[in-house]
Amino acid sequence: MLVRVALVAMALCASAASQAFGQGNQDSPPATILDQNSVEGTRIEERTLADLETGMDAFVLSSSQARTRIRFYLPPNTYSSEAWLRLAARPASDGSNGRIQVAINGGEPIIIRPQPRAIEARFALFSADIQPGENILEVSYSSDTATTGWIVDASRSQLRLTLEQDSPITSLGELELALAADFAAPRRIALITDISRQRATLESLVAQGVALRAGNVPLFGGDEANADLVIRIAENDRLDERDRAILRTGNRSQGPEIAFGTGEAQRLIVTGRNIDEAVAAARLFAARSFEGYGRSFVAADAITAQRLGTAQVRDARRLSANADLRTLAASGLPFSADQGSRTAVQFTTRTRADRYGALSVLARGALVSGEAWLYAWYGEEHDQAPANHNLLIVGPGSSSIAALGRNAPAEFGAAMRAAERSRGQRGLMRLAAAAYADESTSPATPEDGRSIGVASLFRDAEQPGRWIGTLTSPELSSFESASRSLARSNLWHALEGRAAVWSVRGVTALDYSVTAPGLRERAQEFALDHTRDAAFMLFGIAFIMLIRGIWRRRRVHAS
Repeated sequence: MLVRVALVAMALCASAASQAFGQGNQDSPPATILDQNSVEGTRIEERTLADLETGMDAFVLSSSQARTRIRFYLPPNTYSSEAWLRLAARPASDGSNGRIQVAINGGEPIIIRPQPRAIEARFALFSADIQPGENILEVSYSSDTATTGWIVDASRSQLRLTLEQDSPITSLGELELALAADFAAPRRIALITDISRQRATLESLVAQGVALRAGNVPLFGGDEANADLVIRIAENDRLDERDRAILRTGNRSQGPEIAFGTGEAQRLIVTGRNIDEAVAAARLFAARSFEGYGRSFVAADAITAQRLGTAQVRDARRLSANADLRTLAASGLPFSADQGSRTAVQFTTRTRADRYGALSVLARGALVSGEAWLYAWYGEEHDQAPANHNLLIVGPGSSSIAALGRNAPAEFGAAMRAAERSRGQRGLMRLAAAAYADESTSPATPEDGRSIGVASLFRDAEQPGRWIGTLTSPELSSFESASRSLARSNLWHALEGRAAVWSVRGVTALDYSVTAPGLRERAQEFALDHTRDAAFMLFGIAFIMLIRGIWRRRRVHAS
């Protein structure tokens, strides 16, 4: 009997581990960009053709579709000393033949004559044909006979460049071009701010402005020594001499100002005479392009400067009652409406790392919105957030926010419990559970890439027309790594439902309005919520009973 109880307990533990996460979307993140600083001033980077041409996973080369052009961009101060292409393709039929030609900017082509079987050819390109700014990689097909052509796998075909800088970036306009480049772009961005009442606003606006220029979400952090670009955000009196020297006057700003300088590292200064002018400068950075501008940009320049991003005409008040996370993932709505003017972004971050993770998801929100949330309220004090605004809660431990506790649907609670179970962190027995858990349920670290996040979007039951959203993570999980993986991958576009759990393994959506949980599902969820604790309690009881039985038998034998 004792053995049977122990076996049942262990079986329950195993069941809890195996049912931790469930089925999810298995979309993988985009191809990794390699950055190798093997020689001073030299970088080696690799991008897939699918990454260079968004939405193109494959393309056909045939007599009717004889060529495909793929554009890529280099910064204005960069050239390529070596170029390689790995081309993955398969024949459209057993009779495929002909020639595949690859050229850059109309230069001399490289010609290959593949046999009618799957190929993965790696060959050098003429790097001298590559230039700063726009480049066109042309892959074409020709044949002497009427035959089927080839299907090129763009997600496995990769362009690899060795890059050299022949001069420093000298202006805001050049910096903007560099940020938008496909290769050699500044990707590690250090945001350096001071603690102030407007810190969340300053960092949020600048992070969105960087993402809109780059067309992707860079790596935000606070490490100046290893950053490609340092952005100092502060009122004038908090700048040091080095940073004040970059300003238009060479000493003090005369109002909101953005200035660029080089030295040991590229530095961007966002400042003003006081904290409110610094906010105005951050808003200028997120709203206006620097194309054609020199070392400094002031408020008066905004009159003639181009708009940054794409203007959107959206009204959150007309949002369907059935809107869910797909709406947020596709357009940023409801929070992006009217440039965020009816949105409050509540930070629940506790560490610098968490804050950089939160800035990453806000940057992704700006990208899908087409423009920055210029007029949103950003802050950390929940009692200061406008009560009549749509509320987006970003950071770990968001369930402590009262508005969420009063209004969160059942799906949010289920998603949080699923996330906690998947991390092996639920219940009073979590330490014992961690000791017996397998690798898939071991506690996360920022480096292991296995952290869990929870997203939700739902209507406020107390205020008609108001929406509440969350981007959070359970306790003891790494919000930083979870938010970065969401913001910088295809996981973002897999969000759906009123709530969802995400990890690098995929996205699991929950929406009871579409498929309400039946009695069986509710019973399963209840069992899962308490399985691990119950299992270990049973195991403990069985162990005590076993020890007690052994002790009694020894007493009997002793007597």
